[in-house]
Amino acid sequence: MEKQSYINHVRVHPMYHYFAVPFSLALIPVALVNTFFRFDLTSIVLALSSVLLHLSLFLSRDYAKKNQDRIIRVELRLRYYMLTNQRLDELEGHFSTAQLLALRFCSDEELVEMVSNPTTKSKTPTQIKQSIIQWHADLMRV
Repeated sequence: MEKQSYINHVRVHPMYHYFAVPFSLALIPVALVNTFFRFDLTSIVLALSSVLLHLSLFLSRDYAKKNQDRIIRVELRLRYYMLTNQRLDELEGHFSTAQLLALRFCSDEELVEMVSNPTTKSKTPTQIKQSIIQWHADLMRV
């Protein structure tokens, strides 16, 4: 795999993004049309099941991403402590969760500089990622 950077850091899981989600999403209108033309218990159950299938796919990904975000914050706290011997918890209040998640891509040298730089607090997560010079790859994302 090529070196990770802002341009190629987004992870796409083909089975999820190109098959499961589109299929479950396309199933909903089909089931609703079926219910409209053939209103019986089977078609109602099919319509509800298609909505629940799509909802369960969305929720499973959402729960995994929230758990991943918590792990990333703990890793970031540990990295910051190892580099500075100071706790990041005291500075976290100045950053949004999205900004902290963007800071995980900073190299060790840049992380300390970015956290202490007052202008970082006003940047969007995208701007933070774009300003990173030495990218610290995160290849185990959900």
